[in-house]
Amino acid sequence: MARILIWQNQQVVQNIRLYRSSSLIGRANECEIHLDEKSVSRRHARVTLDEEGYFLEDLGSQGGVYLNKTRIQREPLQDGDLFAIPPYLLQFVIDVEAEAKSAQRVVEVREVSKRYTLGEQIVTALSNVSIVVFEGEFLALAGPSGSGKSTLLNMIGCIDSPTEGSILIQGQDISARSADDLADLRLHTLGFVFQTFNLLPVLSAWENVEYPLMQKRDVNKVESRQRVEHALKVVGLERFGGHRPNELSGGQRQRVAIARALATKPKIILADEPTANLDRKTGGEILALMRELNQQEGVTFIFSTHDPRVMEMADRVIELSDGQIVE
Repeated sequence: MARILIWQNQQVVQNIRLYRSSSLIGRANECEIHLDEKSVSRRHARVTLDEEGYFLEDLGSQGGVYLNKTRIQREPLQDGDLFAIPPYLLQFVIDVEAEAKSAQRVVEVREVSKRYTLGEQIVTALSNVSIVVFEGEFLALAGPSGSGKSTLLNMIGCIDSPTEGSILIQGQDISARSADDLADLRLHTLGFVFQTFNLLPVLSAWENVEYPLMQKRDVNKVESRQRVEHALKVVGLERFGGHRPNELSGGQRQRVAIARALATKPKIILADEPTANLDRKTGGEILALMRELNQQEGVTFIFSTHDPRVMEMADRVIELSDGQIVE
């Protein structure tokens, strides 16, 4: 991952993560890197990422963009490069640890389309979508209702299948796998957190977390108990194991859902609008918990969301509209 540092009086006053393939720099509100001086053009410059690396581009500004004291139009960026957009001094920095962590591709979506038949109509939910998700990412699929983000999440989760294209999980094409193989993949590799919690009302919090472990033949009773204890402790609910869902608040039920997802030790957790049914304070706490788990446990998180707090916290945001990725 890369960052832009904004320097002032020999101190870093802003540290901005580049989570998109294209980030605008300027005075306009839509710019990801906002520089609030009249001498800066509204859309002054842009940092882009392609197969060859990161590039810095002047968007026709009046004041210009200076890389290593030379005015440029479009030049590649290297780790540590300083560039000036008068009166600002900025620095491009590569997070080496994050880059190394991102070397492993855990999900690849290749030219996927999804169409449904609705009466006599054919509805296109996704059209020629391609994305890559790297190990340890905290990734948000963003967009309004009907944009296709939940459809894409369900296909990554092996709940639905594409009409065209292919999806690879840890290098394996899931379209070529049997129903039993897909069930096994969901059990051992994927965890799910839904906006409606999807807890079994007749089971306690402990039993809800334990339930998927009962399907794992390689987990005995002793290990299962240890995993449930650990998962409930991680989400701060070790004292609520005996409570049923109707005895818990919305935030507590979502914590149980997260604990259930964690107990199987998945590589990837798919979260479908996990804050939608929570108040602002509780939703913020759940997001902070997920981010902590991502950083400490190394679990890859993929969200479908329209919550700006999720997008702000994400390493990278992929925006969808009408079934296509917004560039």
